[in-house]
Amino acid sequence: MATKLYPWQQGVWQQWQQLIATDRLPHAILCAMPDGTGRDALVQYFSDTLLCLTQGTEPCGFCHSCGLVESGNHPDLHWIKPEIEGKSISVDQIRQCNSWALESSQFNAKRMIIIEPAEKMTESAANALLKTLEAPPKNCQFVLLANSAHHLLPTIRSRCQVWLQPVISAEVIAEWLAETEKLTISPQSIVLNNYLPLAVKSFYQDKKQASHQQLLAHFSACVSSSFCATSDVVKSLVKLEDEGLCWLSYLLSDIQKRQLGVVIGWVHCDEQESIERLAKSIPTNIVYKQYLSLNELRQQLNAHPGLNKELLLTQWLFEFIGE
Repeated sequence: MATKLYPWQQGVWQQWQQLIATDRLPHAILCAMPDGTGRDALVQYFSDTLLCLTQGTEPCGFCHSCGLVESGNHPDLHWIKPEIEGKSISVDQIRQCNSWALESSQFNAKRMIIIEPAEKMTESAANALLKTLEAPPKNCQFVLLANSAHHLLPTIRSRCQVWLQPVISAEVIAEWLAETEKLTISPQSIVLNNYLPLAVKSFYQDKKQASHQQLLAHFSACVSSSFCATSDVVKSLVKLEDEGLCWLSYLLSDIQKRQLGVVIGWVHCDEQESIERLAKSIPTNIVYKQYLSLNELRQQLNAHPGLNKELLLTQWLFEFIGE
């Protein structure tokens, strides 16, 4: 099979295998695992196993069912995602799920319905799903994928068995990337990407490391020499979107820690000289005020994508440099 599990998923997978072997699978599983952990691969492998005609605890990779999964044409496997990226999962999509759940399996086996991301369901869609989860059809396996269980209605959570991703250590991430991608990574990149292995991989392969360094350089120049680099910071932030704002938030947090005499636990542990310099040059009250303001701005921009980002970011920088 094309699907492979990641090293940090073995513990969860072994527990799922025990549930499969003892016929104790719940009818609905909620994988409350962040993007960047490879949750799709885990759920796909789970699906491959349940749909495999050998009915074991691993997919055989050779039967007709496995071949259909490999080709993306299995009639008993349904992935439900927003029809337009970034939009909601509609009630009509969930009604279609409910219809599939009641159908007979094409292979007299399980039917798989996977909803991702489950937090994107509208309230009407969630309520429509709830009715099916309360009276689940026989041999239908629901899997919901979400960044956090708390993003879903309590009534949905209560009808699912919730599984979390165990903490992934920096050592595991570094070893995995060294072995699979021949990458030597810094501890800073791991913390900066919240210990999410696939996000760390993307950070290097998509040249985000260079974008991060450029943003920090532009920001440092901006706050130390007024107008000269304001437009550079704004252009970088517009291009990087929320990820760039997140990096700046981490930077301001690190500066505050240094100003308070805290010299451990910095996200930007490779940028000590820069943080030392900024901590000395920017008043403590300004750093704190702008840190709070930045996080409020992030929420505002995420909630209302149509806002004028350039104008709001420029205003934020002007407040920072006292213009």
